[in-house]
Amino acid sequence: MRLFLLPALFVLSTMPAAGDDKADADLKAMVGKWQITKAEFGGKDLTEHLKAMKFEITEGGKYTAQLGEEKDAGSFTVDPAKSPRQMTIKTTGGPAMGTTMKAVYKIDGDAMTICYDHNREAQKHPEKFESKEGTTLLLITYKRMK
Repeated sequence: MRLFLLPALFVLSTMPAAGDDKADADLKAMVGKWQITKAEFGGKDLTEHLKAMKFEITEGGKYTAQLGEEKDAGSFTVDPAKSPRQMTIKTTGGPAMGTTMKAVYKIDGDAMTICYDHNREAQKHPEKFESKEGTTLLLITYKRMK
């Protein structure tokens, strides 16, 4: 369960460079409470397992996630100049405290998709929004809660 909670929690703490309007805009667009609508890990559907997760992103690229009694927290940075847009997540609380995760993201109104690489030693960000069998990629689609 911890393996899947971290990426969802990780999702979002970011400190943009000064004057980076696109990063600031993306960070502001991410603020809110999010509900998982679809989740896959290594090509396997985990939506039922993760749909009860509480996930919130706050100002300054910080996030909290909770699934049952398991809680995670952290921060992330975004790089909207890359294609796809990249995110680097640092966990500051929970069972994976002190780890870094690479991800790619896209935001479309009240929908957000993040593809996390659970391989903590990954040197590169994922290149696509997919989670194929045999990979350590977690692909989650979120819907903003009203």
